Amino acid sequence: MTSPLLIDLLIFDLDGTLADTRRDLTDAVNHARAAFGRAPLDVRTVTGFVGDGVAKLLERALPGLSASERAEARAAFDAFYAAHYCDHTRPYPGIPEALRRFAHKKRAVLTNKAEPFVAPMLERMGLRACFDAVQGACSGLPPKPDPAPVLRLLDRCDALPERTLLIGDGPQDIRAGQAARVRTCAVTYGFRTADELRPLAPDFLIDDPRMLLSLVC
Repeated sequence: MTSPLLIDLLIFDLDGTLADTRRDLTDAVNHARAAFGRAPLDVRTVTGFVGDGVAKLLERALPGLSASERAEARAAFDAFYAAHYCDHTRPYPGIPEALRRFAHKKRAVLTNKAEPFVAPMLERMGLRACFDAVQGACSGLPPKPDPAPVLRLLDRCDALPERTLLIGDGPQDIRAGQAARVRTCAVTYGFRTADELRPLAPDFLIDDPRMLLSLVC
């Protein structure tokens, strides 16, 4: 059995890693689609579009829009999501327990979700106090898989790459972590399957958040 990792900082993705946000994202996407007379998409389809931020999500869910229409779709999405982002969103089973067990570690959130939604969502789920730093998508900072937001968190948390573990459910997470030279842990309980994640060669692959408890000391 592999010895537990000596880790000072754990970085968690939000959508598909800390919380199941699929239903609320789908409802917001379908609200934006309805503004253009388009039929609703199912949760599985929308989930496949998630991971690269709202602009890419809407580009995939509403192809063929002009620049002005994309702005209208984004406004419709943001207004709806602001009112409904936690109607169905909940932490995955085992996440609150894992976060409590790692109270002696530095913990951070790194997500491509628009920053104004991140802290309020964590607050609504009772998780905000668990984190030393929270980083969402914002102007001037490229999204994952660029390593820049990971490096910023390392600086903010005064952590070394070799003593950091990034936990995420998508290729954006694993590639960003690898580019920043931190250890990576892919989770299969979120939005992507083991078959999708294994070829990315994460350092670890887990199917339950509680598996982190034996992975990190």
